[in-house]
Amino acid sequence: MGGCLRVEGLEVANGGRKVLSGISFSIPPSSVTALLGRNGSGKTTLLKVLCGEKEKSAGSVLLPSPSFSLAFVPQNPSSSMLGGCLREEMEIWGAHDLQVFDVLAFLGISHLLDSPFSSLSRGQLEICALAAALCQSPDLVLLDEPLSPLDAISKRHLSSLISSLNSELGISFLIAEHDLEGLLSLSPRILALEKGEVLAMGAAKEAMEDLWKKGEKDLIPDFQKLYLSKGFSPPLTLKEASFIPLSLPPCPTREEEAGKEEAIRASHLSFAWPSSPSLDIFDLSFSAFFGESLALVGENGSGKSTLLSLLSGLKKPRFGKVWRKEKKEIFFLPQDPLPLLALEEGKSLGREELLPLSSGERQKRADFLALESGKKVILLDEPSQNLDSSARMQVGEKIRQRAQNGDLVVFSTHDPAFCASFADRALCLLKGKKAFLGPSRELVGGRTFFTTPFNRAFPQKNILTLKDCL
Repeated sequence: MGGCLRVEGLEVANGGRKVLSGISFSIPPSSVTALLGRNGSGKTTLLKVLCGEKEKSAGSVLLPSPSFSLAFVPQNPSSSMLGGCLREEMEIWGAHDLQVFDVLAFLGISHLLDSPFSSLSRGQLEICALAAALCQSPDLVLLDEPLSPLDAISKRHLSSLISSLNSELGISFLIAEHDLEGLLSLSPRILALEKGEVLAMGAAKEAMEDLWKKGEKDLIPDFQKLYLSKGFSPPLTLKEASFIPLSLPPCPTREEEAGKEEAIRASHLSFAWPSSPSLDIFDLSFSAFFGESLALVGENGSGKSTLLSLLSGLKKPRFGKVWRKEKKEIFFLPQDPLPLLALEEGKSLGREELLPLSSGERQKRADFLALESGKKVILLDEPSQNLDSSARMQVGEKIRQRAQNGDLVVFSTHDPAFCASFADRALCLLKGKKAFLGPSRELVGGRTFFTTPFNRAFPQKNILTLKDCL
């Protein structure tokens, strides 16, 4: 692979406001760099400048050679895809059949070559977008929050592919993320931004220690915060953590409240989308109650969004029915919050007032719009998606507050820590069927994969989150 890419004194202005100011760093060959920062810190802007999609106001981006190439996979890859399937997409990029075979064989996704993008899960779309990028034979791949919308298994799969591409082929990666936890297995370098300026830079451990000393704890994963708070160097893996002499007392078991009023009842629900070869929701029955928060969990494509649409009344079941205590007291926030924000503000889509906001800032604004609506039943589809640590905590506390005030909040999530922290109960879906319904901590605490690093590091102690350790 080529030499070192250097960025010197980079500045970007938007409407007179500096989005990036004096950014300087380098990306060594065959490296993985995690680009961290809160919502609106300038991560996406930096990636777009590097790939040539956005103009810089000052500074320079120095490539090691004229032949050095970059590929960019944006935050929502489906929005940038021009073809209807992966074969068409790679043909548009000029890839010949043998090159397509080579890339797909390495990634193990040849079976997706002719599958319509509309039929794929979010995890499959991310890998297809990565395949399209690889057909450009890049030296450096820029990824904008690739892990945020994925379930735990899809995250591990994508991280494993990135690791293989980096270690076996020498391809460098610059990956923007809010949550460093999913990238630590790659032993990345860290470039942290705050308000458009470099906050910390270096190897993962040293950068996290630097962030801790500067009081920038929100950018550090909770598991590593625990060790830093006890005076230890932050471990990058659970294996490394097992050698650190840290002992914690068990967390007390919390009693579940009973006798709450029924708000929604689903009876033998079944539903299938027109293009689906099978039922997406199958014979699903459960009740949800005022005064609780209920998390919907399951892998991408398990039926969580479909179920929320059925509960809201936006979709009608093929079989079964949904009973609602308060039909006019329901607020449903779908995964894409932009149409709702534009409608609420009386603006058409794409108005400049919304465009400067990052996806995380838009998500937080929409979450608070729903949670402060005054409705008795609030349905949220992935409310923590694209949120930084601080915003995720604020939204979670607002969910908890609404439930404590006697309302019902039902939300879908891929995040086991968010589920354990802010849901009273959890409904786990497996291809549209009910696999579990019960206390959220029982679900997260009893799993091997859909769980938190705290549960893996301190088994049998009922410790699932950082709060349990305090």
